[in-house]
Amino acid sequence: MSWELNLEEVIRVTKGRLLSQEATSWSGVGADTRDDLIGQLFVALRGDQFDAHDFVKQAVKKGATGLLVDKAISPFKGSIGTVTVVQVEDTLKGLQDLANFWRRKHQAKVIAITGSTGKTTTKEFTATLLKKKFKTHFSKGSYNNHWGVPLTLLGIDSTHEIAVVEMGMNHCGELTRLCEIAEPDVTLVTNVGQAHIGQLGSQQAVVDAKWEIYRSCPDSIQVYNLANEYTFAMYTEAVEKAVEKIITFSDDKPDSDVNLRVTALGLDFIQVMGFIGRVEGKSSVPVFGRQNGANTMAAAALALAVGMEPEEIWSSISELHCVWGRNQLVHLKNGTQVLFDGYNANPESMAALIKNIVEIKTKGRKIYIFGEMLELGAETGRFHRELGEMVGSTDADMVWFVGPSKADFEQGLKRSHFQKTTYLSDSYEHDLAFHIGSVLNDQDIVVIKGSRGMKLEQVLQKWDPIDF
Repeated sequence: MSWELNLEEVIRVTKGRLLSQEATSWSGVGADTRDDLIGQLFVALRGDQFDAHDFVKQAVKKGATGLLVDKAISPFKGSIGTVTVVQVEDTLKGLQDLANFWRRKHQAKVIAITGSTGKTTTKEFTATLLKKKFKTHFSKGSYNNHWGVPLTLLGIDSTHEIAVVEMGMNHCGELTRLCEIAEPDVTLVTNVGQAHIGQLGSQQAVVDAKWEIYRSCPDSIQVYNLANEYTFAMYTEAVEKAVEKIITFSDDKPDSDVNLRVTALGLDFIQVMGFIGRVEGKSSVPVFGRQNGANTMAAAALALAVGMEPEEIWSSISELHCVWGRNQLVHLKNGTQVLFDGYNANPESMAALIKNIVEIKTKGRKIYIFGEMLELGAETGRFHRELGEMVGSTDADMVWFVGPSKADFEQGLKRSHFQKTTYLSDSYEHDLAFHIGSVLNDQDIVVIKGSRGMKLEQVLQKWDPIDF
């Protein structure tokens, strides 16, 4: 068996107390009763809106043969005698300690990726490249927080050579803690923007929080984006501190280890050319947007960091692809093309999308459906006014904004003297989605983007797409 965690390890690592013993080993660790838990150790975590201790019976029904808990024994009377139960002081810390133990137990190199934008796409791109040469494990979805990173690490098995781990953050110290758990061999900040400025309070606080991934891992191979002013400052510090292993990428600095530029783009591709290592090349990448040129460079730089040859990387770039909800091209039955980017939104990613769409030529109309950008704190109004002004200055033919900042967005539109069809709503409106869908034709391009919490996929689902 390539994955097995035994009872002795669990008790020793978590300093737990054995309440009931049946199973003495497990084939995995789980924390979600919606997943298949057969033969797994279920960790009863707590969140702001839930306490998994309330669902341990469901976990047992789904096949869990062990429970890691931190509440008193009384809620588990129905489980005692049927599964192994280990009680710890705090299940989250127990999970994190198990993850660190598991990471140290295996030989896989760990790559850690964070950033304001592009980290999930870079993680997916990197895994696609590395799978060509290495047995690769990587975060599923956006498993990037204080419990997602440990669960990702606990997915490493004895056959894996590399694990690609995405790390998110919304407060200072979080990346430091995640690095303590993961002990990465390679580190990267894709870029620093204004995402999470609402929680952290200032741009410099965002910079400092991202900087933690490098400062807490001084012996890692550090990969730097030289095209972002904040990550360039991080690179400068690394050079001053004589960090031994540095790899760089940029679209405007030819002496970078990876130097690519986007020379053409369409809704379903970008063309890149330049150098990876010292090897010149050109390739078409089946993704949308110039920002994916930076994500491609980041992935190529990470691949170099773990030993892929430039020629191997060039040969695989054409296989890179985006995942659900991220610059996803969707086709409607009537021929309309929809670019759906409903997984995340912040000022930088909104601006990048708009600039890309302006470059796209079409015989039909351009229709923008934008949702609220969340987690911007006191700057929320300003950023939505700027978004409205930016949208109103484009060649958009119809705009629908969804979210509580609709008045600020409208104010920005008015600043730009936008005169085309406009819809504003506090939340998703079923009837309005139906109306817009009814007037689309096969020449039109629709762009849908907003923060995940806005659930803008509801619009597409109303339109009955072919491939969504």
